[in-house]
Amino acid sequence: MSATLLARPPQAGRSALAALGKVVVTDLDRVDTYPTLSETTVRVLEMVNKADVSVAEVARIVRNDGVIAAAVLRAANSCAIRGARVIEEVQQAVLRMGLQECCKLLSTMGVKNVYNRCGAVVQERCDAILRHALFVARLASGISKESGVSSSGVAFTAGLLHDIGRVVAAVKCPDVPGLGALLTGDEAEDVLAVERAHLGTDHSTIGADFATRNKLPASLVAVILNHHRPGDEGAHRELVALVAVAERIANHVHRNHNITGYNLVTCPHFPVLSRGWPAARASAFQKALSNAVVTAMRETRSMLKACE
Repeated sequence: MSATLLARPPQAGRSALAALGKVVVTDLDRVDTYPTLSETTVRVLEMVNKADVSVAEVARIVRNDGVIAAAVLRAANSCAIRGARVIEEVQQAVLRMGLQECCKLLSTMGVKNVYNRCGAVVQERCDAILRHALFVARLASGISKESGVSSSGVAFTAGLLHDIGRVVAAVKCPDVPGLGALLTGDEAEDVLAVERAHLGTDHSTIGADFATRNKLPASLVAVILNHHRPGDEGAHRELVALVAVAERIANHVHRNHNITGYNLVTCPHFPVLSRGWPAARASAFQKALSNAVVTAMRETRSMLKACE
């Protein structure tokens, strides 16, 4: 399966990044001016992780926004089996999709709402970031089942928000030369150091400030802050490492357009995730990886189409 739809722009060369000079984007120090998640989005992010959410509760949220309602109906009808009737009512659409799947779509659209009133250039940058984040979210959700780490809903939310700092930077600093390449390019090993050199901060720090301001759970703040260095995390090590591994795999797929031949031994974050695992568990995880990637790609494409 081609990964073209998931691909991010190629990483800018050092000369292009040098165009940023030693700019310190002072607006990024002003957390009080950051964009915020809507109250509805924060509620939905909580609902993804709960087992006692009702269909009626989710349907009420969907009905309150025509754009969201259209997306849910589009998603529900796209997954219809041959011969199934077309659904035109929101509650039936939520039932067909399933509660958790519907909440995942609402969460994705909530993140998109952070930048949907920005100019075309910023929207293009943020769409590229969201495509990557959604693929990581889908992959983290899938491999959470194989790893036994967290729930599918928690893993999805963590993956979806892990790069939210990039979105905030794109929204807050739309006119900084070279910033687009820095935010949407493939992530090198020293990505945080490069960002600090040119911005005076990095997307992990920006994202953690954003998450704290939006009163998101400590586990999500930890993922956002430490997904490039899961070994530094204490309280939420497994979840942070899960997202870190998912992002590494996603970056491999972005570059190579497949998962064939990928060996977890080459992933520096896998030892953090698999600490204490018996050999059989690690082997089973490796064997399940290919199917998890293919499923995540298919689910990502479907959700991106619903969000159009």
